[in-house]
Amino acid sequence: MSPQNFSLDQLHAEDTHAFVTTYTPKGRNDLETLKGILRENKDFFRQKIAERGVILFRGFESSTHQAFHGLVEQGMGLEPWNAFNLKKMPGFLTSWLRKYSEGLVGGGDYRRYLDKNTVRLGPVESAIQGPHTEGAVRSERSRYIALCCFEPSPYLAETGMADLHEVYKSLPETVRAKYDGAWNRFYYLSSRKLTWLDRRLLRGSPLQVVDRPDGRADLALAPCPLVCAVPETGKACVQPWAFARNTNGQVHRAALDVFKGRGEIKKDSTAENMSLTWELCDREGTAIEWTEEEQTELFAAIFKKALLMVWQKGDVAFVDNVRIGHWRMNGEQGNRKLVQIQATNFNAEDYLPVPEAPAPMTAAG
Repeated sequence: MSPQNFSLDQLHAEDTHAFVTTYTPKGRNDLETLKGILRENKDFFRQKIAERGVILFRGFESSTHQAFHGLVEQGMGLEPWNAFNLKKMPGFLTSWLRKYSEGLVGGGDYRRYLDKNTVRLGPVESAIQGPHTEGAVRSERSRYIALCCFEPSPYLAETGMADLHEVYKSLPETVRAKYDGAWNRFYYLSSRKLTWLDRRLLRGSPLQVVDRPDGRADLALAPCPLVCAVPETGKACVQPWAFARNTNGQVHRAALDVFKGRGEIKKDSTAENMSLTWELCDREGTAIEWTEEEQTELFAAIFKKALLMVWQKGDVAFVDNVRIGHWRMNGEQGNRKLVQIQATNFNAEDYLPVPEAPAPMTAAG
């Protein structure tokens, strides 16, 4: 029996968007064949992610979450890395901690861990999420995210995606210069007085606890860069994490302005219910003024660059979590089931933007 062909000629490749390359099977469409193709060509596909931003595999058999995990780890050779579960706890325990933490700081986009690495994303509502890269509340985050669609939404609920380098380039030069030196600063206000269990669990977290006179606490994260560069290309990208209550109104205004004809769009309930504040500061921690107008302009710039990814059952996508921002659009939940694996440790502080060289002087004519 001849060995199976796992070469790239088993796939048809098409650049279906400015930053998406879609691969479909020419012959066999089973997941073992796809895993073999990924395994034998993983360096090629990783370079393609850096070059393009997103690679999408469409037309293959529908997956189980175990098979999807195999495509990520055994196929692409990526190490799952999720900042919320660095201790690799079982899925049921991580789901409990996720729900517990949302009770402490508010929210409601409860994600269920199917295993220690694979997460089912939260339910759809009649709102548009704020744009974000996964884990961008901290400098240390995942470099890649892998997504698998088990069941698409019956109506809308696409995943919005935007090339954050193109967004950065679209900003006025003065704004780019301001953002190059800016750091994101996030802090939560606890929704209740801290208990002994809260304090015990928070000891193992990156949050600094600052007690308040009323018994509640500010839970502060260390600042992280607002702009960092794609490691392979050096392209500067803004790094939003727009789940803060103080920026939610600006996200909503930008969404209403950009996304027309989608029915009622409410404010994102996760951001509205979570006592999270997003500010800018410099590297020394001194606050930088960031007006609501500037915030709205940033979110609108991201939304204007949007690709609305309409998922099909069985789709598997690998996304550069530095270059490509994403968010969930409004729509109907139905039986929608989209799962995610985050992979490969990355530290944004190691890839701060390099200031652009000034234009060369020209001799007077």
